[in-house]
Amino acid sequence: MKKPLIFSGTTEGRLLSEKLTASGIAHIVCVATEYGELVMEPSELADVRTGRMTALQMYDLMKSEADKVFDATHPYAADVSHNILTACLAADKEYVRILRDTDSDLFPSDADIHDFKSAEDCAKALAEAEGNILLTTGSKELGIYASDEDLRGRLYARVLPSHESISLCEEAGLSGKQIIAMQGPFSMETDLAIIRQFNIKTLVTKSSGSAGGAPDKIRAAVKAGIPVYIIGRPAEETGLSVGEALAKYFGIRNRMTIDLVGIGPGGRGLLTADAAEAIDMADILFGASRMIKGYEGRKVYPYYKADDIIPVLEKEIPARAAVLFSGDTGFYSGAEKLAPALREWACESETECDIRIHPGISSFAYLAAKAGVSYQDAKLVSIHGCSGDNKAAAELLSSVRYNAKTFVLLSGADDVKLIGDLLNANGLSGVSIILGYQLSYPEEIVGVIRAEDCGKVTEPGLYTAIVINSRPEEKKILPLISDDEMIRGKVPMTKENIRHLSVMKLRLTEGASVYDIGSGTGSVACEIAAQSSSIRVYAIEKKEEACGLIEQNAAKFGLPNIQIIHGTAPEALAGLEPPTHAFIGGSSGELKEILNALSDMSSSVRVVINAVSLETMAEIHAVLKNFAISDLSIEQVSVSRARELGNYHLMNAENPVMIASFTLGGKL
Repeated sequence: MKKPLIFSGTTEGRLLSEKLTASGIAHIVCVATEYGELVMEPSELADVRTGRMTALQMYDLMKSEADKVFDATHPYAADVSHNILTACLAADKEYVRILRDTDSDLFPSDADIHDFKSAEDCAKALAEAEGNILLTTGSKELGIYASDEDLRGRLYARVLPSHESISLCEEAGLSGKQIIAMQGPFSMETDLAIIRQFNIKTLVTKSSGSAGGAPDKIRAAVKAGIPVYIIGRPAEETGLSVGEALAKYFGIRNRMTIDLVGIGPGGRGLLTADAAEAIDMADILFGASRMIKGYEGRKVYPYYKADDIIPVLEKEIPARAAVLFSGDTGFYSGAEKLAPALREWACESETECDIRIHPGISSFAYLAAKAGVSYQDAKLVSIHGCSGDNKAAAELLSSVRYNAKTFVLLSGADDVKLIGDLLNANGLSGVSIILGYQLSYPEEIVGVIRAEDCGKVTEPGLYTAIVINSRPEEKKILPLISDDEMIRGKVPMTKENIRHLSVMKLRLTEGASVYDIGSGTGSVACEIAAQSSSIRVYAIEKKEEACGLIEQNAAKFGLPNIQIIHGTAPEALAGLEPPTHAFIGGSSGELKEILNALSDMSSSVRVVINAVSLETMAEIHAVLKNFAISDLSIEQVSVSRARELGNYHLMNAENPVMIASFTLGGKL
């Protein structure tokens, strides 16, 4: 019975054989050397033939034993591929070229790369370069580089640990100390260690794809600050990937298990048994550099985003892969976005993918245990990677102000300083901070500092904190601001009764994006921003004096979720995020244009307009005819305030205000 025939000697050939074996398909694998046979997984279904073959020998094998022929030899083995194709044509067998991925899309953008068409061209350029050279191009072309005596003395060749490879190195005149006999795959850290150990000044590689480790070599060179000389592939090839060949010729779809693993604060001792098993079972490990450190010798990639991980999964087709995340997968973790992205990819690519999520010990649980405090009543927030994010700052301040315990996830020492600056600037300097440094690592420190001392923390590393407020404020159910609390100056202000009613008419929601157009003193902006730290308020005001008052009032009430826009609407709205709500206290005669801009920016905006004159109300009535609106409500509100006159209290009427509220759905 004839079988599929694979000409291998590469990662792709080995992978194709393993997938056929896993599917119970008997096949023949041809490798050129005994070492090539050694790296194959032993299997009764894989009939491994060892030794170099002529085109005639290939023909005889194909004619007598093969039903399909797959060329998975190295991209640079052009003569071998030519012989396989010639034999296929003579034996009337379909020739299927198994492609290795290109690698340029995985190269760092800041790499110092020099491209060459051949080893001869590269050798000429190396003769002009200075310092030691690391050759990672194999042993067969060593003679080209070693023919120059000066160049030969500066060469360090990393080759396979086979008798043939080492013999070729010796024949080329390399001494024992110049031969680095190692079996890959190699991590970036291993490549970097070799570069540093041998004082390498230039690295030479082939464009061998991720399977050949080219991206990791180049990342190591970037870390070391040295150039990379790359020898391009002999010719552009057409063919199929391993996955495409399996699907087309055998109906085998990709099957893989992907484990999203929370590794805890970082120390290996805090790995759960479940997480450790998932890591041990993985063929490939992904994660940020800190996550995968210590797993040298495994196939690792410093990726944690779907756009980077998916191309590797498509090329490697691992049975199992694990993506490592710091802390717990359910607490501000990249697993939240990665899991649905992988599920979508699996569906689109028809990959049978089992995605499993493994929780880890969170940094807040670890720090709370070290500090001897409970965390069931703690508020959990994160400013990790949120430098300059007003929403994150507002959430932090609100949490500390109204809660006895706030756990804060940080990026580093700069975030510790940021916490101190925010607390000191907003009347919360009296709190204490339990600060954890390098939790679970040998250099771990847990201590208590005051807000004013946060700026003294400069040591680089990983920080987490629990802010303890022994006197948290009682949060008002409706955090309404009175007129007496506002800094006013000579700028007009929407009075509190009208302001409170107008804000209620906005029907605010968590995470709302609100425009306060014609903001004045910022009284409405402050009222809105105080409702929730998740609300983002854009206070648009044309008067410079008024902008100053808005800034003062926002600072007074601790509302970093207000952003001041100095300008006139609608022009000043350009570039802002689309609004969900808008309050118009002053339109400067541009009401129609403002509503036009709002409808262009968002398909649905809740709008409230205040008017004090009949003419303004008439303008509102006329303008609204041009728009699709719903839930229209127009109310006139009259407020009278008592003033003392001797023993009497007389009522003084304020100007009546008309409040128009509606949902803007677009233009008619």
